[in-house]
Amino acid sequence: MEGPGSIKEVLEERGFKVLERLATEIKGNETFDGLIVMGGPMGVYESDRYPYLNVEMTLIRRAITSGKPVLGVCLGSQLISAALGGSVSRGEFGEELGVYKVYLLEDLREVLGPSIEVFQMHGDTFTLPKGGKLLAYSEKYFQAFRVGTALGLQFHLEVNRKIVSQWIEYYKINRQFDREVDDERLRRSSEKVISYWLSSVS
Repeated sequence: MEGPGSIKEVLEERGFKVLERLATEIKGNETFDGLIVMGGPMGVYESDRYPYLNVEMTLIRRAITSGKPVLGVCLGSQLISAALGGSVSRGEFGEELGVYKVYLLEDLREVLGPSIEVFQMHGDTFTLPKGGKLLAYSEKYFQAFRVGTALGLQFHLEVNRKIVSQWIEYYKINRQFDREVDDERLRRSSEKVISYWLSSVS
C-alpha cells in the first residue's frame, strides 16, 4: 500500500529504472544497484509474525556492506536502524499522524533549510545505530539519519493529497488531514533529498 510515490517518479525522470516488489515477494538473493525500503503498518519487532522483515534487513546489510545506496522511509528507516544494531519500539510520546514540523541538522539542513513541514504516519521510533548521524528531529522523535550509504527518513516526502486520501481510506483513519498536504512543497523537498542521497554515495 505504501509505495514509493514521488521517489520513483523523480528517479525515473533522472534515468533510473525502479522495480517495485512487495516485501512478501523478496527471497533475499536479489541483485540490485540500490535499495529503497518503504513503509507499512507492522513493527520491526513483529518479525515472528512477518518473517519477511528479517529478509529485508538482510538485504539492507548486504547493500550497505557492498557500498550500494539504501533509502528507507518510515518502517524502512526503522529497518535500517535495526539491521545495523539499533532498536525500534513503540513511541513513548504517542503517534505522529498528519503534517508536522521537522527540524533539520547538518547536511540535510543545508539541503532543505532549518525546518520543513512533512507528512507523518507512525507510532514507532528508532535509536541511532552505531555510526549513525542524526539529520532531523521533531518535537517527539528522531526523524532522519545517515549511516554508511544509507539514509533513513521517518517522515513521508513521497506522498501527495491523492496518496494520503487513499491511506486514510485504507487504514480507516477518522481524520481528513489530506487537506493539510502541500503537494508542490513535498515534491520539491523529495527532489532535493533524492539528490542529496545519490550524491552522498556517488
